[in-house]
Amino acid sequence: MEEAGARERKRPREGDAAPSAAAGEAQYVYLPIADALKAPGARVCLFATVAEIGAAVRSRGTDFTLTLRIVDQSRAAGISVTFFADNTALLPCVRSSGDVISLHNVVITMHGEFFVTFNKKFSSFALFEGKVSTECSPYQTSMKYHGSKHDNEFLTQMRMWLVSHPPGLKDLELQLRSIKSDSTFDLVCKVLHVRETSSSEWIFYVWDGTDTPATEFQAMFLKEVFHLQKNIYWARFCNITCKQEFGIWKGVLQPSSRLRLLSHEDGSVVDRLKMYDSRIANQVHRRPMASLPEASDVADVEYETAGYTTLMESLIHEQVTHKFKSLVRVVAAYPCRASDLSLLSTGNYCLRLTLEDPTARIHAYVHKDDGAKFFGGFLTSEALIRKMNKLLGIPEDSEEGAPLTRNPPWIWCCLKSYRLDKKDPWGSRRYRIFGTEIRD
Repeated sequence: MEEAGARERKRPREGDAAPSAAAGEAQYVYLPIADALKAPGARVCLFATVAEIGAAVRSRGTDFTLTLRIVDQSRAAGISVTFFADNTALLPCVRSSGDVISLHNVVITMHGEFFVTFNKKFSSFALFEGKVSTECSPYQTSMKYHGSKHDNEFLTQMRMWLVSHPPGLKDLELQLRSIKSDSTFDLVCKVLHVRETSSSEWIFYVWDGTDTPATEFQAMFLKEVFHLQKNIYWARFCNITCKQEFGIWKGVLQPSSRLRLLSHEDGSVVDRLKMYDSRIANQVHRRPMASLPEASDVADVEYETAGYTTLMESLIHEQVTHKFKSLVRVVAAYPCRASDLSLLSTGNYCLRLTLEDPTARIHAYVHKDDGAKFFGGFLTSEALIRKMNKLLGIPEDSEEGAPLTRNPPWIWCCLKSYRLDKKDPWGSRRYRIFGTEIRD
């Protein structure tokens, strides 16, 4: 029995694969990952699922390299596989985490921890979809790959295991609309932009088709460097937390956080795109989620029948000068002293408001000519302060000693984009509020 077991566990080497007596095709002995780790330096064959997808980058030499993390029934923590190739087209292009990979003649290496090395001279791979209902043919194979008649059996077993053990922690997965301060969760999102701050920190600007909850304001991103900065891509941020700073949601990567790249065909990505397409097709649901079912009755606008435009749609509008109606919150105002507001209502001052919706924040001005219209007439200082407090979400009565917070209401607002300098129309663009009146 021991000799039979030893023969069964024998690791094939290049050229050693035993031919099938019937068809002359090669046979490969696939080892569980846990067993393969017992033989560092040996060439082994593995059949596993892809849990994490890295990005193709140039190595220190002339090659390109890519790292995947694979798991199987024997090792849920998985193991990293590093691929090398002369160009990126020869590297694995995994469509989705949860797809299955077959690896032939890869080497178990140990450098701090175990990982698998794919040698472009003698290793080979094949990629299969991880869904049970799909066919058994690989969607990508390397040039040296030769399958065996038992591959379909291993593939079926791996797919059945994946049904009850999908990659990722679905129970920890949240959407932006459901996040809470100091909670820990996974986020599947589109990374729209990456920038470095002056303090050498990295900030990711992300979106998942939903809106973050509207934040409260007090009355008075990220330290991981990532190698893809020029592309728009989908990713899963694992085990992250978030908090509010100055009314803005800020995600924070912990030492235990991970970042997984996702393809456009990943199931989580497809679900979010379908949800967004359904939302954007509905004129009501495309409004800020926090404003539903209806915006507040704080303001009246002249153009009731005008369509809804987000602030971002205005910012990327093909024309500098245009008019639109938007649904926004007033998150800040300058000036806010009663004496200065009194000057505004008499037509002698200018008020700057900071407006936000889920897509952007902008400054918009109430010019002196529009002051009386905006406030609904020439009011006393007390009446002006009362209207501004309502606009800014400052509660009328609050318990003494309690932290003062405010939650600005959502209001309809008419805006016009204009320029200050004809020679520099985009650089001198400003926004002005018109046709809008704050109710009593």
